[in-house]
Amino acid sequence: MKTLRPRNHVASRVHRLDLRQQSRCSLALIMLMGLATLSVLATTQTLSARDTKPVHLYSIR
Repeated sequence: MKTLRPRNHVASRVHRLDLRQQSRCSLALIMLMGLATLSVLATTQTLSARDTKPVHLYSIR
């Protein structure tokens, strides 16, 4: 019967980010999310400024 050996050699090859790299990645992600948010807000404002038609609300009776 074959015994199973732990695969520690695989875990040692995994590249782990140090604290400085982790901080840079987090900051970059936050900046990209902020940029995406600003883009969505600007697009929404532009589209709502162009739409001058009155909004009709229909009630179901």
